[in-house]
Amino acid sequence: MRLFYQQKVIGKKSRKLQKIPFSIEEPVTTLQELLVQLVTQQVQQYNDKKVDTPLHLYLTDQQIEDAAQHGKVHFGEKKNDTLQSVDQAISTMLLAFQDELFLVLHNEESLDSLTTPLTLQEDDVFTFIKLTMLAGRIW
Repeated sequence: MRLFYQQKVIGKKSRKLQKIPFSIEEPVTTLQELLVQLVTQQVQQYNDKKVDTPLHLYLTDQQIEDAAQHGKVHFGEKKNDTLQSVDQAISTMLLAFQDELFLVLHNEESLDSLTTPLTLQEDDVFTFIKLTMLAGRIW
């Protein structure tokens, strides 16, 4: 099943969110199951990316334009060859959700609990909002 998650384009002044497609293989019934699948996919993609030593140190105009759409122009190489643990990433994500460090919206409906039942349809959109703590004086 193909779903989307939204991510703010870094470095852009506009507040538009970019839809990024992802697919799930196993049927999910709760928010926790969906988040675990998404984190697992992201960690596997990161670990599959090889440590590169580029043969060329230039980018084509098309590569620069594509990277600018995402808000970061870089050579795309991975500098750290350490593989990341899927279990550690999942436990960090679950702790961050429980500590309310990010908010999850399913088609503009807020999901407050990991045990929230989900009814998924093709092309549903999930929005992740990173919450930040504000510091300062009250007076």
